[in-house]
Amino acid sequence: MTEIRSVLFDFDGLLANTEPLHFETFLKVLAENDVRLPPGTEQSDFTGIHDRASFRKAFRKVGRSIEPGMVEELVDRKSTLYLEDAGKIELFEGVRELLDSIPAGLPYTIASGGRRMDILAVLRRHGLAERFPAFVCGDDVDKSKPDPECFLKGLELLREDGAGGLDPGSCLTFEDSFRGIEAAKSAGMQCVAVTHSYAAAELSKADRVLDSLLEWSWD
Repeated sequence: MTEIRSVLFDFDGLLANTEPLHFETFLKVLAENDVRLPPGTEQSDFTGIHDRASFRKAFRKVGRSIEPGMVEELVDRKSTLYLEDAGKIELFEGVRELLDSIPAGLPYTIASGGRRMDILAVLRRHGLAERFPAFVCGDDVDKSKPDPECFLKGLELLREDGAGGLDPGSCLTFEDSFRGIEAAKSAGMQCVAVTHSYAAAELSKADRVLDSLLEWSWD
């Protein structure tokens, strides 16, 4: 890995163990709209995809069309259900240690497909909101990972925040999904993946794969 001059963190499944609740509330909203996914459909089929893309994918799976306005309604409904139980979401092991160990002066932020209000609810619960006064989320992008839009906008945010001269090649991303790894690589960035959501074999395109964030060192 080359010199690291900026850092972008995914959020769902990487910093916080949100994916089970996301999938649970996603299925509830689908059921409310008489959508039953095919047998064998798993949480991992939607991990790393933002809500709008997930609902479009689900409707395609059952052969139903969906209007853009309806997509937004479904996303809003899912967020309402998610926020009702967001208080039970925990951080993954090693998150605080990782954030506390970031070298002084190294710019960092979140670049996630999650909704801003959903992310903020968890950050505030764990006293981390001040660490991320600005971040990129699914509300800010049109395309879902594996498209690189989210990470490219995250890097642009760091540049706008005063960290000039940053380039994708010296940006390190942290991810938990193969879709996120593909997005990072498409953006020309380095990527460390953690086996929170997928086995190491499915994350093999990352520059480094960890079983826990506790394994990471900036040295």
